Amino acid sequence: MQSEKNWERYTYDFKPMIQIVILNSLGFFFLEFIIQYFASQQLNATGTQMGLIFSVHVIGQLISSFFTSIIADRIKSKTKLILLGSFGRGFAYFVFYTAIVLNSLIGLVIGGFTLGFFVGFFWIPFNTLIAEKSNKNHRSQAYGKRDSAIGKGLLIGSIIGFTIFSWGFQTTDNAFIIYSPILMFGIANFIAGILFILKVDESIKFMDNPIKSNKSITEEVSTTVFSKPLLIGSVFLLVVLLLSNVNGSLAKPFLNIYLLEVIESDPTIVIWVYMPSGIISMLIAPKLGEALDKIHPLIGITVSSVTGSIITWFLINTTNLWIFAILLIFDITIVGTASLVLINLLSRITLKHRGKIMGFQSIFASFGCIVGPILGGLAWDNISLSAPFIISIFIELCLIPFYWIAVFLIKPHLTETYNFKLKIERNTI
Repeated sequence: MQSEKNWERYTYDFKPMIQIVILNSLGFFFLEFIIQYFASQQLNATGTQMGLIFSVHVIGQLISSFFTSIIADRIKSKTKLILLGSFGRGFAYFVFYTAIVLNSLIGLVIGGFTLGFFVGFFWIPFNTLIAEKSNKNHRSQAYGKRDSAIGKGLLIGSIIGFTIFSWGFQTTDNAFIIYSPILMFGIANFIAGILFILKVDESIKFMDNPIKSNKSITEEVSTTVFSKPLLIGSVFLLVVLLLSNVNGSLAKPFLNIYLLEVIESDPTIVIWVYMPSGIISMLIAPKLGEALDKIHPLIGITVSSVTGSIITWFLINTTNLWIFAILLIFDITIVGTASLVLINLLSRITLKHRGKIMGFQSIFASFGCIVGPILGGLAWDNISLSAPFIISIFIELCLIPFYWIAVFLIKPHLTETYNFKLKIERNTI
């Protein structure tokens, strides 16, 4: 039975909805590492080719996001979109497995596009449901719980996947066995899609004021109008989001390769150094979200950007394996913190067009993630191994004032307002 505290924050089916994501997330980390490792170490892909592999994944997501952003607020069943996304992602895992067994770079590209295409059908409706089933005052925590479920999936999937991979890598050259976890994780996505249909009641939405009638809520949503400052601020924020994702994806595809090339050449050791970073940052996401719900978004963005830049600088200036591992945990946690702040803000802009907002967020982020890896790959090939990381630091710091402008334009016109007051607001925003 749901506790009184949770009744004040989420609908009764919020928890099972979040828990299903564990199954969808089992292969996230394992697949990301395997693609980077296999393409660079087994297929000898260049930095530019590595960037293209990751960019084509995002191109697929971009295409599906256009469709999903249009229909997300119109379709009666968001869970059916999630079912399609889950099944499509499961199919993509089988494509990846086949490509690896056949040593096909083209196969990896096809798998990346397929996975990205169905990701758009999954995350846009899912993120919309999270907003609909959570109290606005605990929205960052709600998305933090999503990240925590992903972290649990990463942990379980990594233990299973990397145990089989490490054992296979040390004892056999049989690719069918070494990469077999990919098939398991594909099947898990099929199961998750079915569970969404069976366990999630999307007609149930969280009501901040249970006394308010459904009719009055419907009227309030139907009369939502985008004022000029809100429209300008929203577009400005989405453009900044695009640039932020260009920056964020400049170095990400090369992180594992940097570790392999500069610090440790044994892929088994690299796995166990890299793995805790993504898992720990996601497991603590609900606590981070709870803290972020109490502070102004400008503070959250500014602190995370400055801190992230400093940590990235230290990250590429150490040759100690364990110091690198510790810094990486903090670095990825900071990235997750900024993400929670932004999606909280975006979810408050409008109720009627929330699905479209989530769709546009995915579209602009996708554009950034297409350009970023390609630019990072060019810097990797033509400047130095650390160049993508150094460029990322400068861009991250330069984006801070643009975030401030976007938030100041949007915040006074949010449909779901923040309930705290800060001195910098001067009671005007």
